[in-house]
Amino acid sequence: EIGLNRNWVYSEKKENILIFSSITTMSAWGAMRWLPQASVARGTRACAEKVLYRAAHVMAPRNKVVSLVDAVALVNSGDTISTSGFVAQGSPEALLEGLGQRFQETGEPANLTVLFGGGPGDWDQRGLNHLGQEGMLRRAIGSHYGQTPKIADLVLSNKIEGYAFPLGAISRTFHQVAQGGPGYLTSVGVDTFVDPVNGGGKLNDITTADLVETIELNGRRLLLYKPIPINVAFVRATTSDSDGNLTMEHESMIGDTRQIAMAAKNSGGVVIAQVKRIAESRTIDPRKVDVPGVLVDCVVQVAEDDHNTLHAQSYFSIHNPAWSHEVRAPMESLKPLEMSARKIIARRAALELESSDTVNLGIGMPEGIAGVAAEERVLQHFTLTTEAGLIGGVGAGGHNFGAATNPDALQEMSQQFDLYNGGGLNKAFLGLAQVSKGGDVNVSRLSPTRLTGPGGFIDITQPTAKVIFMGTFTAKGLEIKIANGQVQIVKEGSVKKFVDKVGEITFSGNRAAESGQDVLYITERGVFERSGHEDLLELIEVAPGIDIERDIFPNMDFEPIISPNLKIMDPTIFKDEPMNLADALFGTNFKDRVQYDPEAHSLFIDLTCLQVTTEDDVTEMESVMSAFLDEKIAAADGRKVYVTASYDGFDCRDDIADSYYAMTQRLEEKYYGGVRRYAGKAFSRMRLAAALELDRNEDVWKKFAPNGEAAVSPKQIRRALTDHYHINATDAQMYELTKHKNAEGLVPQNKLLSAFRHLRS
Repeated sequence: EIGLNRNWVYSEKKENILIFSSITTMSAWGAMRWLPQASVARGTRACAEKVLYRAAHVMAPRNKVVSLVDAVALVNSGDTISTSGFVAQGSPEALLEGLGQRFQETGEPANLTVLFGGGPGDWDQRGLNHLGQEGMLRRAIGSHYGQTPKIADLVLSNKIEGYAFPLGAISRTFHQVAQGGPGYLTSVGVDTFVDPVNGGGKLNDITTADLVETIELNGRRLLLYKPIPINVAFVRATTSDSDGNLTMEHESMIGDTRQIAMAAKNSGGVVIAQVKRIAESRTIDPRKVDVPGVLVDCVVQVAEDDHNTLHAQSYFSIHNPAWSHEVRAPMESLKPLEMSARKIIARRAALELESSDTVNLGIGMPEGIAGVAAEERVLQHFTLTTEAGLIGGVGAGGHNFGAATNPDALQEMSQQFDLYNGGGLNKAFLGLAQVSKGGDVNVSRLSPTRLTGPGGFIDITQPTAKVIFMGTFTAKGLEIKIANGQVQIVKEGSVKKFVDKVGEITFSGNRAAESGQDVLYITERGVFERSGHEDLLELIEVAPGIDIERDIFPNMDFEPIISPNLKIMDPTIFKDEPMNLADALFGTNFKDRVQYDPEAHSLFIDLTCLQVTTEDDVTEMESVMSAFLDEKIAAADGRKVYVTASYDGFDCRDDIADSYYAMTQRLEEKYYGGVRRYAGKAFSRMRLAAALELDRNEDVWKKFAPNGEAAVSPKQIRRALTDHYHINATDAQMYELTKHKNAEGLVPQNKLLSAFRHLRS
């Protein structure tokens, strides 16, 4: 006799099924899923199916809550299983541990395919590492392998098939599976290691099936990530009612939980949820339901004594209420970075920020930017995001990457990648492990014995107009000293990062050049960019105290171009005191914030991030505005001006607010024919509309070619779109604007203006 669970038994000799009166719904369904694989007589199986179907639908209660044993019994050998969770956050640990234990005890289920994006794990034993047992897996398809070393080891040793795809591509593939679509079609991944011409994301010699293919559409080469049906989904939430409606009030993120559940359900699979508390049927506010019960087949409740180990918010934090938006933590708790290579790099990168930027900060070195911005008290002027779906707040660092303290909003991961892929980021700051002479970057596979995967790196870097890569110049053992505003290399790292050719292309320098991306490579001793004249990196800034011949050239596998305009990096970066980042970013001269358009007789006042702290500030503003407007109005025969003002990030001290308001009223009565006040991009849009209305072709061309060139590069085009028209062009838009490049890779004036008029319309 083979006992499949506590409630039913199959006996091959007696050729019958014994069903106890205490049978539950999921026990019956567990039997149903096992029966087709059993070696039984055809008539016996048919009879058993009828009995079990009746038991499931007539005798069993509606309650979807089952035991862990019953839940993991639903996973069959050969299934494709997917799980929610991101890095160390939100892992359904009880389900994964239970499935791993079942395999250890019975050898079942075997030959599974595991499909994952964020790849929940603890870099050791937990999370998906429970499935990293020989014989349990046949294939792994994932994005983050770093925290799942047991699965990575099986791939690297050719014991299972392995694929690595961009996180956003996997996230969007869940959506395609859920809607029954043909797959995810995108430009994300073209010219990287996931491109079929570069291997198609295959990770070892035994992996042969093509899961991504090239599609030509309207002259563009795109990638189609094929849909992968899901048999079993493990998802996690905080609360479930007895009908399976799930809420996530104690979770640090939403992730792809609903998309995974829907994909499994619409694949004919089963959805199993892990929660820590159960509510009575239909007592949950429907507006708070993250996964509707119609998608959920059964629910496993983790015992309260096991919450800290099997249902902790993260593998490295039992519960942080600021991550789950239960409290708002004081930002003063962020400690300033110590003066180090990390801080130097973060400070230089922070100088690339602009007011109202929406940015992504990658894991590792880029996390330091948040610390610098907080120390300089400018954090409120930017919106930080993570690919897991967090918008605003300050991202958690290290192994807790993905969560955020005090976020403004959460959305599903697939929605976040919609934002990213459509050009919603102004800038992206990411780490670097290897950089080639042509600007390629590798972060996904650093050696034949180390597999990390691309995560969201490709999805973030490829569509973003400006990308800043950050990292130390060498690795393993680097020691530097910062004294008297200069950098001294005390001990050189033993591993070169700037190499002739990267081990794997996670970011393509050639593609960046073709699409006009603005790309910087920032280190503690210098700043590089891709040369506009050759397929080679160019050194554009060097740190004080660094000797190029001694500290740079010998520690690279190639010799970069030295810019004819080589600069010394900003000296304030290297001083152990605040660098007054606000002044560097926003300026202090009020006159520079006022722009007058004589043809429209209109005024644009940019008060972005201006701080009015004294009565003298109010007096100065009124004096500057009065002198300026007296002249302009006199020249316009006394006609009052129409004013558009930006108040994004504006701050006026409470005790002088009345004085400031009275000053604006006096100006309005005396000089303004009308006034509009905006925050954020609305101000830029008004200014842009006025510029577009007045721009003639020759005026437009001057924005793209300020030096009077007859043709311009993709990089000049993208910079003009960003700087003058506040457009973060998508890949598709850049393709249309640059598809008529000449032999030198430049776009002639007539071709660009025609394409730009089409884009504007």
